[in-house]
Amino acid sequence: MVSKRKKFMSSFYSGKVILSGEHSVVYGYQAVLASLDLGISCIAKEGSLSHEQKSDLYLQHILEMFSKLAQIKEIQLALKIKSNLPQKSGLGSSAAFAAAVFSELADFYNYSLNQDRLYKLVLEAENFIHGRSSGADPAIVVYGGLIAFSQGKVEHLPDLALAKKSFFLIDSGIADESTGEMVAKVAANKSSRPFIDEIGGISQKMIVDLKNSFFNPQLLNENQALLEEIGIIADSVKDTIRQLQKLGAFCKITGAGGLKSGSGFILAFHQNEANFEQNLKNMGLSFFKTQLGNTK
Repeated sequence: MVSKRKKFMSSFYSGKVILSGEHSVVYGYQAVLASLDLGISCIAKEGSLSHEQKSDLYLQHILEMFSKLAQIKEIQLALKIKSNLPQKSGLGSSAAFAAAVFSELADFYNYSLNQDRLYKLVLEAENFIHGRSSGADPAIVVYGGLIAFSQGKVEHLPDLALAKKSFFLIDSGIADESTGEMVAKVAANKSSRPFIDEIGGISQKMIVDLKNSFFNPQLLNENQALLEEIGIIADSVKDTIRQLQKLGAFCKITGAGGLKSGSGFILAFHQNEANFEQNLKNMGLSFFKTQLGNTK
């Protein structure tokens, strides 16, 4: 049995970007991930779910999981969920959503839930919504900061090389395909495996650099070229990235990609932040600035 808490509280979890390692992480290579200053918050109080929440299959699955875990016969509460994290854009919204809800449920019902237990719950929820998750998104969302991740293992990395740098996230359009669909597409294309291996190599270079307090933005461009080779990026997005690179930016998509419409967000870095920001405005692109890795 668990008892309900007596005071009003809230839970917030940040989204993420993948600096290196999309798709290669599925095959056991380390990926480099960083927290964003965007995320999802959840507040629970006495009441009942909204009609929309009652029809949300992902939320209902999360509630059912927690109900079984905490041995609560019926969960009766109101949830207020706020997000400034775009969905279906490769920024970890589904993992952040699950972490915020699980954490708030545990808080509300005074159920003890440490980070490792929360990670396993978010991973299970991700498997429900995406198929088989690599575990990378749940790891960075739950543990935060800047990490190297592979096969359930989290290594915290120093963020000194990123601490005073601003990055840009540029909207290339929401991906119609799910993460699971894009992972399956890559798996079906056997010719993509050499490029997957090369992406794993780029991640290793980045990890070594970061441990030595160095960030090499050229690795973003190299990673992008390999992601294009494995066929997960829409032609219109490739064109946008070429334009950005001609302006001196180093950039790549961050997430599983997409082909039918957009490919989610493009992560970009430029040495001349002010000029690049003005160029983005002149191009009419939707974007925001962010710092990485130091949000938790």
